[in-house]
Amino acid sequence: MRKNILSKLLNFIDKHVRYYQTPVNLSFVYTFGSLLGICMLLQIASGFFLSMFYNSDTSQAWLSIEYDIMREINFGWFARNLHVNVVSFMFFFLYIHLAKAIYFRSFTRVKLWFSGWAIFLLVMLAAFSGYILVWGQMSLWAATVITNFFSSVPLIGSELVEWIWGGFTVSKPTLTRFFSIHFLSGLIAGFLSILHILVLHEEGSSNPIGTKSFDNTNFTVFLYKDLFYINIFFFFLSYFVFFRPEYFMHPANFEKADPYKTPKNIVPEWYFLPFYTILKSIPYKTPGIIAMGFSIVSLIILPFVDKHTMIKTPAIRFLWKHVFWFFVFNFIFLGWLGEQPLTDFILTLSRFSTSAYFFCIFFLIPFVGMFDTKLITEYTKEENEKKNKL
Repeated sequence: MRKNILSKLLNFIDKHVRYYQTPVNLSFVYTFGSLLGICMLLQIASGFFLSMFYNSDTSQAWLSIEYDIMREINFGWFARNLHVNVVSFMFFFLYIHLAKAIYFRSFTRVKLWFSGWAIFLLVMLAAFSGYILVWGQMSLWAATVITNFFSSVPLIGSELVEWIWGGFTVSKPTLTRFFSIHFLSGLIAGFLSILHILVLHEEGSSNPIGTKSFDNTNFTVFLYKDLFYINIFFFFLSYFVFFRPEYFMHPANFEKADPYKTPKNIVPEWYFLPFYTILKSIPYKTPGIIAMGFSIVSLIILPFVDKHTMIKTPAIRFLWKHVFWFFVFNFIFLGWLGEQPLTDFILTLSRFSTSAYFFCIFFLIPFVGMFDTKLITEYTKEENEKKNKL
């Protein structure tokens, strides 16, 4: 029995690692998938350790982290610093990984795109719920603001918020539920990551030219290249874990949650700032919430709005490159606007940037795709006519 299980495990590793064929022209941006896998493993391992000492009671949650885990438990400080800092690296890699998929039009592989987007949504849920578990000042008010969004649901909004809170305000039942959500969403995201890899290996890896590659090599060749970038990642991660562990944390979260004291400027973590800008750029609550939610899930529709484009490689798509980089820089600009104090000038810029975000998804991307296809088709036709005349 044990020999059969071991044999199946070795065959699985050989199929998906040792003998898995990948195109030889993969660039370094394809490494971020491996880096995300490392981040996922680190988060699950450190999160499991922290869960053994965390107390989800509102009167003890902050102390269980700042005193018990950080000062009393052996290497508790290391596990906590690792868990907090890896999430920022993870979102940084996620955004690059998504940008790569958009640039090379990997979203045309629908199963792979949908599974990856489901992982992204679960990671966002895990990050938000984990931020609440700290139970600092910003955690309390973030929970209060975000859960209040559900009050916009017609007919059952108020009852839904009370059900989420477990009472009439954010309290102990709320924190306990977020702890369960955090743990489950992280585990489900890890499970979906395995399925994402299996789907990738079933369909085969893409490459920068966007066509089927006939020149492949074993995945182990790229595994050695990945190890180089993984070492660089661990170098920077070690710097933040050991020397700047608080760099990505909001100062207000070092204060215990106090419902009678409101922070001057309530802002989310940096990886949520672009979506927060979209929320605050709309003056009305319900439309703002709908716009923010739609901005997160809207990229799922890319396989349908860009389905008319037959040419995948960006190397010969002149307009696509410009639209892509405009979209990327606009997204970064949205993040910068999110951390600025809300003034009339910032609000105006936020509305322009929000409009540009949705304009790219619903108009520029499908229009440019069709235009590039037509342009290249006509150019190819003209070249063929010239060759026939000669």
